[in-house]
Amino acid sequence: MRSPITAFALLTSAVVACGDPSPTMPTSPASLRGAALERSGTSRPFKGSCALTFNASPFPLPPVLHQVDTGTCTLTHLGLTEFYGEQDINVAAGTQSGWRTLTAANGDEVRMTHVGTSAPAGPGLVSFVAQLTIVGGTGRFAGATGSAQAFGVANLATRTTSVTFDGTVSY
Repeated sequence: MRSPITAFALLTSAVVACGDPSPTMPTSPASLRGAALERSGTSRPFKGSCALTFNASPFPLPPVLHQVDTGTCTLTHLGLTEFYGEQDINVAAGTQSGWRTLTAANGDEVRMTHVGTSAPAGPGLVSFVAQLTIVGGTGRFAGATGSAQAFGVANLATRTTSVTFDGTVSY
């Protein structure tokens, strides 16, 4: 025979388990849309510039060169920012694709992917244009979305790049 305390504990557990769903798990289409809008946030300008360095290229150049870029940027909504990215450059086709991470002073990150094109711009110089897609982040940028164009010039002799961003970010 079960005691009244055991019966009360089982009844309380059943009532709690059948209660309203958690506010973090919306179930109606309207609440799902509201949660998506809340995550996407407000569209804001995303602009700035970066000074980067990249790893030395092997000689002879492979058909697809894997490049690591590091440096600092000054960007809207991030301020002084650390930059880290990796990309694969198809030397013959003049195309590149890869990913980028921007880290603000407080540790919040913006993560992006990119595709672009490049062309010679003078002795030892390569100009490029890339389309960036913001695919999330951490901290206040968790769930961030957006896009930007990047324009820049890489100096092969000094292994430095200057790049400018112009786009929007939602968070």
